Parts: sequence; structure tokens; C-alpha cells
Amino acid sequence: MNWKIKKFFCNLVALPGFTRTQRRRIRDRLMFRDVILETNVNFFTTPSKQIYNKTKINVAFCSDKRGIKLMAVAIKSLLNVSANKCDYNIYCVIDTDVTSAEKKSISKLTDGTKSTIIFLKPNHDFDKSYVRHWTRAIYYRTMLPDLLPDVDKIIYADIDVIFCNDLIEAYNIDMDKNYIAGVKTFNNGYINSGFLIMNLKQIRKDNLYKKWIDASQRKQYPNPDQDLLNFTCRGRILYLPLKYNFQPMDGANIYKYHTPCEIADIQYHLVVLHFSNWMKPWHAKNKRPIFSELWWKHATQTGLW
Repeated sequence: MNWKIKKFFCNLVALPGFTRTQRRRIRDRLMFRDVILETNVNFFTTPSKQIYNKTKINVAFCSDKRGIKLMAVAIKSLLNVSANKCDYNIYCVIDTDVTSAEKKSISKLTDGTKSTIIFLKPNHDFDKSYVRHWTRAIYYRTMLPDLLPDVDKIIYADIDVIFCNDLIEAYNIDMDKNYIAGVKTFNNGYINSGFLIMNLKQIRKDNLYKKWIDASQRKQYPNPDQDLLNFTCRGRILYLPLKYNFQPMDGANIYKYHTPCEIADIQYHLVVLHFSNWMKPWHAKNKRPIFSELWWKHATQTGLW
């Protein structure tokens, strides 16, 4: 079915919804019906045996105190889907007001695995940066080249994601001289910064970190951190397939920015499910987006929800 016809059909069927949220949920369930069915099947299927990846993969999450529980869910989902496949060095950049009890809860997530969690304190390089209505925590990801001087490459993910597959393939992607890799959300090459592969070695080599600090203080971007990365890395961005940052709230727009092959691939090889925008799985039951039940499968295992 042509995606424009499919979009029209989904919008028509969703019209009886009493609220904006209900209409959105009906529309998305129809739009991504095949993805929902396959993802649920894959989630409850025991993974087949494969060669164990001996190299630890570097991954980073960043949050202020308010997002600690969400960070726990993201980490737990990553560990769940990577069991018997690979291990991680999980770097958590968190605010100084996060309590020792909260840190302990996060650290316990790796019990029974060979993965390790390393807590990092944010620096003060972006204290004067423009944040709009957000907090300074939006710049924690841009601090990684400075906070991890001995790490050459790292995968960064927002805390409102869950993982549906391991990151072995993503980590082995050759970055060449590109600074970052991400998934397009517009035809002009603009990427969403919710999942990034960061070439920290190249960023330091070209002194891009200082440019980030300067630009963040001079420019008042609508989306400060994401716009900053897109504009300063332009021409040195590697584009990843949709499976690494599938945002259901993009709706029919994914058909504009991604190939039919990419869209078909998320049915069977989805890696990152990103709950961006205004509907979140931790909201009240009548206000949750599609795929929320998968988020809660991991959340209940953290002991924090």
C-alpha cells in the first residue's frame, strides 16, 4: 500500500478517538502493526546461540537526578537483550545531587554479568551555554570527549529508549573521519541525537570540543544540544539505518526520510526503540504510546518501578 494512502486510512480510522492521545495511539497501531507483531514475537523468543563478542563495548547514558529511573530501564533493557552475546563499559554522566542509594540501584543492574558501570561527574565547560527551557544536562553528551580522554569511540543513547538487540554491529561500524553517526529525521540530513556513535578520537584531534563550547554560548538554537551537533558536524556525519533509532511518534514521516528496505528491516532487526515526543510509556495508562508494554517488561525488573 502506498504510504500516503496508508496515512489517510489510519487518520480516518482514528477520527472517533475522544482525545488527541487516543487518536494518536489508534493511528500508530495501524501504521506500525507489522512492526508491533514482530517485535513482540522477538521479545519473548529465546535468542539463538551466537559467537560471544569478547571486546567490551563502550556505552554512555546521561541524566540529571530526575531521570535516574529512566536511565535504569534503558540500561536494564540493554543488558537483557545482550545476555550471552557481549558486555559493556557503561558510563553514566549524572548530576552531583544523585544520592549514593540511587547510584547503588544503578550499579546493581549489572549483577550476574561482566558489564561494568562507571559514574562520571559533569564538568563546568557548558555552564554558560544556552539551554532554552531544558537543564544543563542536555550538554552532558557533548562533554564525553573531555570526560573520557582515553576512550576513542563510544555509543551514546538517550534515557527514554529501550534496546531490542545488542550493539555489537553498531560498535563495529567504521567511523573513518566522521565525528558522529546517527539516524536522519529530515531529508536535509538532520539527525536525531537520541542515539549516536561518537568518534571521540577524531573529535579531540580536530579540536571540535572547543567549538561546541563556543557555539553553545553564542547561538540560541531551538533544540540547543541536537542543533549544535548537527550544525558543527555537518559534512562529517555518518548516517545509520532506521533500526538504530526508531521513533514511533514520527508516524508516516519515516516513509519520507527512509528507504523501504530500512522500514522493512525494523520489523525483524530493530535495535533501538526511542520514545521521543510527548507520549511516554511511564505516563498514565490511557496516555501511553504504542510499545509501552515492552518498556514496562524491562522497568519492572529494575526494582525501581
